Amino acid sequence: MSLHQVCLQCIAFSAVALLTFAPAWATDGLRAVTKVYSGNRIKLQAQAAKAKDVRVRYIGVDVPQKGKLFFEFCRKANSALVERRRVRIQTDAVAVDAEGRQMVYVYVDQIFVNAELIKNGYGLVAAPDGNVQHRNFFLELEQEARKNRRGLWAFEDQSDEPYYVGSKSGKIFHRPTCSHVKGLAFDDRLIFRTKAEALSGGYRQDWRCCPLFKKPD
Repeated sequence: MSLHQVCLQCIAFSAVALLTFAPAWATDGLRAVTKVYSGNRIKLQAQAAKAKDVRVRYIGVDVPQKGKLFFEFCRKANSALVERRRVRIQTDAVAVDAEGRQMVYVYVDQIFVNAELIKNGYGLVAAPDGNVQHRNFFLELEQEARKNRRGLWAFEDQSDEPYYVGSKSGKIFHRPTCSHVKGLAFDDRLIFRTKAEALSGGYRQDWRCCPLFKKPD
């Protein structure tokens, strides 16, 4: 199955699937989406005159960065949900990431966008960052997406490497051949026997070596 076919199937599934409803307390005013950067980053129109538009990142959603495998796959899925739409946002315990972007939950009408992307396999659950309000729910959705081979999970690498190398500080894991492994301090390394062991420990994959997925045919 081609990447394009999987994308179309998952978008169709999303259209008929049970929607995740925005809670009553998500009461921020509607904001226009002016740009979709990636599978988890967008720009919102400023609320005040002469103010700058605001870049935000989705809480709990891990996607590849530009230039990495599956970047456009995830960006298009996000775009299909939010581009040229008016969204409602909500923050959690940690309001800003290390790059100064506001971290948010995003809602389009009654669709919880963060959850919808994970549910349909267009993003993974991000490593813990202090925002845990919906983390367990997101993990359940990821398991469901993996079980049903939705989105990215249609390209899951079913084989395991001899082992995987985790970074304790970064909470990510790599294939042993990943070039980034060489730069890890010895006391920052952790060895996992399988991908499942790394995931159960709360570690997320490094998109540079992509331990979870293989390149589409």
